Amino acid sequence: MKIDDFYTEIDKSNFYLGMVSAVFRENSYVQVENLSLLSQRKLRSDNLIPNTINYLAVVDSVHGLFIGEIYQARVNGSDSVHDSMNSGHKENIFPELGINVIAILQGQKFVLAGVKTVGITDKVYIANQSIIEIYFNSLEINEYPVKNEDGVIQKDSEGKTKYQKKLNDLAEIEDSQNKVLNLAPNTLFDRHLMTVGTTNSGKSTSALSILDKLITAGKKVLIIDPTGEYDSSFKKEQKVLKLVLGKDTFLSLGSVTIQQWSMIVGTNDSTQPAVLADAIKSLRFQFLRGQNSAYVKVGKTVQNVESDLACVKSTDVDFDLELLPQQIAQETRQITTGQRNHVIPETYVKNDFNYNSNQWLMQKVESLLENSNFTNFFKSHTDWFDLMTVIDIFIKCDDYSLYIDSSKIGTADGIGAMIVDLISNHIINKKKKEIKPFVMYVDEVHRYTQTAENYTSGLISIAREGRKKGIFLFLTTQNPKDVPDVVLGQIGTMIVHRLTHSEELKSIQNHVAQTSLSQITKLNQGEAILTSINLLQDVCVRFKKASRPHENDTPLI
Repeated sequence: MKIDDFYTEIDKSNFYLGMVSAVFRENSYVQVENLSLLSQRKLRSDNLIPNTINYLAVVDSVHGLFIGEIYQARVNGSDSVHDSMNSGHKENIFPELGINVIAILQGQKFVLAGVKTVGITDKVYIANQSIIEIYFNSLEINEYPVKNEDGVIQKDSEGKTKYQKKLNDLAEIEDSQNKVLNLAPNTLFDRHLMTVGTTNSGKSTSALSILDKLITAGKKVLIIDPTGEYDSSFKKEQKVLKLVLGKDTFLSLGSVTIQQWSMIVGTNDSTQPAVLADAIKSLRFQFLRGQNSAYVKVGKTVQNVESDLACVKSTDVDFDLELLPQQIAQETRQITTGQRNHVIPETYVKNDFNYNSNQWLMQKVESLLENSNFTNFFKSHTDWFDLMTVIDIFIKCDDYSLYIDSSKIGTADGIGAMIVDLISNHIINKKKKEIKPFVMYVDEVHRYTQTAENYTSGLISIAREGRKKGIFLFLTTQNPKDVPDVVLGQIGTMIVHRLTHSEELKSIQNHVAQTSLSQITKLNQGEAILTSINLLQDVCVRFKKASRPHENDTPLI
């Protein structure tokens, strides 16, 4: 299509800006023919304000029609320019505009320009409403055809390919005339989605809005809420099964790994994880013997202890959690060296130094066990849900979402990290054919990835491999710099609310265009930059508040 095909009602000369005067790989410049062309004007439905930035322009090139965004405007300072401006002779002033070329028109859709770009002396015009309409309809780079279980693309009654339905009215596009954003779910979640922003920037509001759109559209969502912030949001939801850990849902002790127990307790990086592991193994031995007491090692030979514990070959054996502090005390013993003739074998004896060094670990576990809900969470109840069983059913079903509230067993970061890691590991180890695609939502994810650098957590495994199995992450965080790089590197779409710290901005600079990065510190509450590998360019949006109640208001002093 030619440029005249779009400027039919009003001649394109009324939208003229100038000619391309410089072309670079990253951007280009437009020489405006005189200052009067940058004056504000109203042309029917088009309200033109070309003396500013962040508006769209179209370039008539030999390759076709390019669309770009004006990101810079300037008038060179000189005495002659100053005199001309004072005297009102705008025709003697030649402003310069910086334009970021975004896409090229192919048929009725703009596509990424690739290596093609504009040329010097190409004419530049302000984009009118018909071009802007095509541009917004072209924002999504990919279309997602619907396939059946055998991978065959589905057709409608007319033989046309069926595509994934979009989430309509997802957000309002800022600086546009009543434009709303409609996006396919995979545009947001293919390569995972993360929402970032400071407290009270609108991050939680936009997250709940997206969750609401997904559930309303019949998409499966697994919501893990370690703080209970979304408790009231899903109280009366027919399509969402709500579990409250420690209140109506339990978990077998054998399901928790040693690394996860270290998260719960908050062990240090020296000897405490090993002591905790030994104590749990000893209690598992006692459970297998049917004993309800700690395993005493003092006075026993090393050989006898090793022989006893050798029968504990599996890590999925239960144990008495309430005995854990006592067992830690039994583990803080030392081994005698024995005599050279080996008449006296190596034996466990008391060691007050080791006991004192692990006193903090015992106190931490005792404090943790004082929370009766936490203890109940690991006790089998006939009328309660089994967490792992429910998750196994959820991943195979098509028609409901799952909300897991773990705040009743404690809101400490260690407990939250254990729940997130436990569920993530359980899910990612399932075969692809067992999983119906779903979105996994974790709020304030930076709180639960503190140990991710020490070993490959379940969340990292999902970030790397989940999309191949139909598991798509939806994460939020106040501090993107605290999220492991391996997770950030797997994020394909990001909703960036206001950030102010330079280190936080630096951590997301690879996801956001340089021209957008400078705007993030100036965003109002609710405004956000939506950036994605699945969009032509970054878009400034305002997500609509969902009708669901949400306990995130900041109280007045």
